[in-house]
Amino acid sequence: MKFNLLFFIRLLLRHIGLLVGVPILLGVMVFLLTQNQPKVFSSKARVYTGISSGSGIDLENTKIDYRGTGIAYGNLLNLIKSRSTLEIVGLKLFAQHMALDSADNRVISVKNYEELVETVPDEVKALVVKGNPSATYDNFVELKNSDNQNYIYELVNLDHPIYSIEKISGKIGLNRVPSSDFIDIAYESEDPAICQNALLILCDVFVRLNTEMGVNQSDVVVKYFEGQLGESTEHLRDAEDDLLQFNKKHNIINYYEQTKHIAGEKEEFEIKFFQVQREFSGAKAVLEVLESKLQTHDKKRIASQKIIDLRKELSTKNFDLAMLRMNLERDSTSMKKNAISILEAEKNIKEIENQLNAQVDTIYNTDYDTKGVASSSILSDWLQKTIEYEDAKAQLKVMEKKKLEFEKLYQVFSPLGATMKRLERKIDIAEREYLSLLHSLGLAKLRQQNVQLKSNIKLTEAPFFPINPKPSKRILLVIVAALAGFIVVTLTILILEFLDGNLNTAKRAEEKIGLEVSSIFPVIKNNDKNIDYEYIKNKAVTAISRNIILNQFKKNEDEKPVVNMLFSTQEDEGKTFICQNLIANLCELDYSILHVTYDTTDLVIDHPKYSKVTYPISDRLFRISSIGEFDVENTIPDYNIFDFVILEIPSIIKNPFPVKLASTMDYTFLVTRANRAWTESDKNALRLFNEATTGPEPTIILNGVKVLEMETVIGELPKKRSIIRRWVKQLVQFRFFTKKSVA
Repeated sequence: MKFNLLFFIRLLLRHIGLLVGVPILLGVMVFLLTQNQPKVFSSKARVYTGISSGSGIDLENTKIDYRGTGIAYGNLLNLIKSRSTLEIVGLKLFAQHMALDSADNRVISVKNYEELVETVPDEVKALVVKGNPSATYDNFVELKNSDNQNYIYELVNLDHPIYSIEKISGKIGLNRVPSSDFIDIAYESEDPAICQNALLILCDVFVRLNTEMGVNQSDVVVKYFEGQLGESTEHLRDAEDDLLQFNKKHNIINYYEQTKHIAGEKEEFEIKFFQVQREFSGAKAVLEVLESKLQTHDKKRIASQKIIDLRKELSTKNFDLAMLRMNLERDSTSMKKNAISILEAEKNIKEIENQLNAQVDTIYNTDYDTKGVASSSILSDWLQKTIEYEDAKAQLKVMEKKKLEFEKLYQVFSPLGATMKRLERKIDIAEREYLSLLHSLGLAKLRQQNVQLKSNIKLTEAPFFPINPKPSKRILLVIVAALAGFIVVTLTILILEFLDGNLNTAKRAEEKIGLEVSSIFPVIKNNDKNIDYEYIKNKAVTAISRNIILNQFKKNEDEKPVVNMLFSTQEDEGKTFICQNLIANLCELDYSILHVTYDTTDLVIDHPKYSKVTYPISDRLFRISSIGEFDVENTIPDYNIFDFVILEIPSIIKNPFPVKLASTMDYTFLVTRANRAWTESDKNALRLFNEATTGPEPTIILNGVKVLEMETVIGELPKKRSIIRRWVKQLVQFRFFTKKSVA
């Protein structure tokens, strides 16, 4: 039989009593057990979180962070059901009840208050401040924290139905309203007053804790950056002070401008220096030429003491003038004084030049006549070049001195640059660190303000005082119990069916026994009037008869009769019953049948072509080698008159069997019941039988199969069915367009 939907439905229908009875029994039991269930009240509060759509300072970032929003809601919901929150709620609720002078139905029912007063020990009652729940709560917290074996600690940590953390957690229901910033908080209790007040306390506690948690976290961040910014400010100030002291020590106003100015001055100086050198060299060369042209007495004249003194004085004055002109002072007062000094120096130089010129003119006017005009001209040129030479010489001395000053200045400023760079780099690092920390501090303060704004959770719907209890779940529990019973029974039936080790079906018999099934025979029950068992039995017998008749045509006509042996490994397998129906059917078909059996039971077959030989069970069976040896009384004169011989032997496990005769059998049939398992003893007996005989391999006649298994042989069972039942059967077999005829 195939394991299809129809198979499962039929399997369940066979156990319809259990499938109906067990669920009804469980449902009735649950109905009776839940008839005294206490009434449960429920209250709800709605809070606005503002996590997604709440306003903040950071107006530019308007994009919604869904992941961050989900995390924020997760944190909030976990905070509501956290142990610390529920512990505070339980203690505050307990303190509120204990601070009452008498039962107040708006806070706690009379029954619960009386039970509470009776159970609370005196040392805890001594901590109660009547009319002041806050002070009472503080006293309870102090007692709880003193050790872990006091009444308050056990009250919130064990399983008290009202104040324990575990029970409060089980009574809280959280639900985020879809597409909004609202959260619904529900609370259930058998006392409506406790239901409302516990929810009020819970909302107050978790709102406060959420605000403190957010503000504390942001405060810590702000304080951290403020501390880091202070340290960075000190570092920056120290770096700037180091640079200031360095500039003071080395008289630096602006190092880069100063070095740029010095480089420019030096470049100008170099140009002028080379120019003065050129003038000095030119004047010196010309002067030497002129002196070479003068006569000897002229040379003596110009080398007089007076002219030499004037030349020295002129050289000194030119040096002083050059020094004044090379002065690097740049302030207005110094420049003004320097200009006056230059004018005076130029005036003095002019006077000395005039004196020198007059002295030379006097010498030549005294010593020469008009014929000495040429010499006078040379002497005049000599005087002019002498003045130029002395002027260039003085400037050259000054410039050489100034050149040394430039070299010393370069030696001073060169190492200062590296130190200056290091100090400026130190300031730059400190400044960037300072600016970064300042920016981070600004962001932290901005986040602090955002947190303060978004932590402002508001209670938009306060918990109400429930008047009507919640609908009872009694009917639901009854239905669940009935369904559970049905499912358990169904699973049990299916599991037992799949774990069933019986042969049951032809396919399973072939798999377990290892032989081919030639025929099956149903178990006959007359309790189902809708099934035509007589028709089914006839079809089964006809199928067995057909196999035997077909085997007849495989033999020659002169090899009659065809001997068929039926045997079994165990007793009570139904061989005689099958033989009775088989022989009756063959006789109706006008075949001559000889029935050789050990069973003395009368088969009630009254037919002229039927004969029966009975033999006793003994060890003699081992020696029998022909059918005639069973007929001890020689009642059958000629066996060739029979078409078929049906030989029935006892179970081969407990009784001997004709080994020699079995080897000469035309066909051998193993009869076994479908409602039993194929055991090791069966396997061993069949193996020994096959080894001892050399005849044809036996085939199986499976006896006692379920009637539904006959559909594999005869097709659909002849059964009275309503139109709905026929339609349902076609539906579960997925045969939607099946018809009974071609038309």
